[in-house]
Amino acid sequence: MPSPEISEVKARVDIVEFLSRYLTLKPSGKNYKARCPFHPDDTPSLTVSPEKGLWHCFGCGAGGDVLGFLMRIEKLTFPEALARLAQEVGVELRGGGPRAELYQACQAAADFFARQLLSPQGKAAREYLLSRGIGEEEWARWGLGYAPESWDSLLRALAKLGLDTLKQLGLVVEGERGPYDRFRGRVMFTLRDDQGKPIAFAGRALGEGGPKYLNVPNTPLFTKGTILYGLDLAKEAIRKQGRAILVEGYTDVISLHAAGFPETVGSMGTALTERQARLLARYTDRVVIAYDRDAAGSAASLRGMVILREAGLRVEVARLPEGEDPDSLARGQGPEAVQAVLEEAKPFHRFFLDSLSERYELGTMEGKEAALAEAQGLWPKIKSLPLRAELAQGLAELLSLPEEEVRGFLGRARPRRRVPEEKTEPGPEELVLYFLLAGKLPPQAIPDLEVDDFRPQYRPIVERWLEAWRMGKPPSLEELAGELDPDSQSVLAQIALLDIEFKDPQRAATDALIQFLYLPRLERRLAALRSKLEELRAQEDREQLWELESEFQRLCRERLALLRRRR
Repeated sequence: MPSPEISEVKARVDIVEFLSRYLTLKPSGKNYKARCPFHPDDTPSLTVSPEKGLWHCFGCGAGGDVLGFLMRIEKLTFPEALARLAQEVGVELRGGGPRAELYQACQAAADFFARQLLSPQGKAAREYLLSRGIGEEEWARWGLGYAPESWDSLLRALAKLGLDTLKQLGLVVEGERGPYDRFRGRVMFTLRDDQGKPIAFAGRALGEGGPKYLNVPNTPLFTKGTILYGLDLAKEAIRKQGRAILVEGYTDVISLHAAGFPETVGSMGTALTERQARLLARYTDRVVIAYDRDAAGSAASLRGMVILREAGLRVEVARLPEGEDPDSLARGQGPEAVQAVLEEAKPFHRFFLDSLSERYELGTMEGKEAALAEAQGLWPKIKSLPLRAELAQGLAELLSLPEEEVRGFLGRARPRRRVPEEKTEPGPEELVLYFLLAGKLPPQAIPDLEVDDFRPQYRPIVERWLEAWRMGKPPSLEELAGELDPDSQSVLAQIALLDIEFKDPQRAATDALIQFLYLPRLERRLAALRSKLEELRAQEDREQLWELESEFQRLCRERLALLRRRR
């Protein structure tokens, strides 16, 4: 959770007064509205909630708390924005002393996790790393470690650093029963800046329960979306090779380095930021993206590719075999397979055109219109004249349309899409998240929630919320926002600021759970049983067939009961 100083700063700032310095706010019910400064906005699409301390633009999707607004409008880092607001409202930022002391504390934590990895209780972590092909010679090089299961192992071991310092670095969390370690029972990855200094940590769960990966929140040393994993070890190879290979995860980076591709860095998620792009541009002018197939074709990845282009980088995309990620490809098929994939990397615009043909039915009128609309949204962000020419030509060939007309359509001002707050029609997934954040989800349903049930843009919010709930204290919106990166803050604000009225909120929450959670799970189980029953009928296994048919009928009755509850 945010440090007391951060919470105090935000508590002392009137979000309406502060945003009024930049915007013309007008009352709208219990909220305020204004034209958004982050995109061309003809009608007020930005909403500010003084009650929740959040803002959100329903036109471009930007949103967050007051710190997030200041960071975005003034292009500041989190520490810079926090320091400016703290000075303005008279809050002294303590808890760790000078910046040098915070770096020393991070190094001490990294050393602690490394020692625990080699201890008897680190056996499971060592076995996990070895099973992923990460040998002992890599552990020290990458700053790998282990966080023991104990609630306060790190807190006790580093007590001399001071509780405030450990809390400020996100390593210790304050609970109802006192402070405890954020990371427990996890393989630890040390996050370092491009100079090799430890600045933050991420932990991978070894057991069930809790999020698979857990990161520290924004701290005075670390702001999400500002570093690249492994850059300290990759930067010289990037300069030498004349390119950077960009992958997603920690083990992807480590495995490709071990396979002979030391120019690899990790984005730690597909939503690449301008800060990361500018960081890469210090060392090279060429980037090869090697995400798995699903991630590479996502909207977030495509936006990231445009950001890289805008930073002056040549962007190529390597398509991995179906079902493979860089880690599994390197370990399973070896360096030769990785090299073959990299050699087949396509320029960004060619990959974009291929992705259109995969995602839309381009033989239909609707498919062509959808592809053109997506390309039109991309067009203004492409500054390179040769690239524009190749994209227009390729799109015309792909859609079997005259190039002149395609170019003319792409150059038109795109109609601005805005979903007014009062007309928002969230689906069952959004309603479940809305009720969760509002504290109105039936308590008995919360243990049934699983992070992977939600779409990727909602998972960080659900992970953080459930983590705090398991510790006995569901987070407030302010606390939750302080744990999230700017993109997730925008999503949080969008959901939390939905203005929805229900005749029966309890019934609406139950209906949303049935549609989003319970019915889909039943349908998946029924589909799996149907397949198994077909196999058993072919094998004439009557005993097991009777058992599964009974189970199938029970699930059908359960499904019918759920459908009746919705009526």
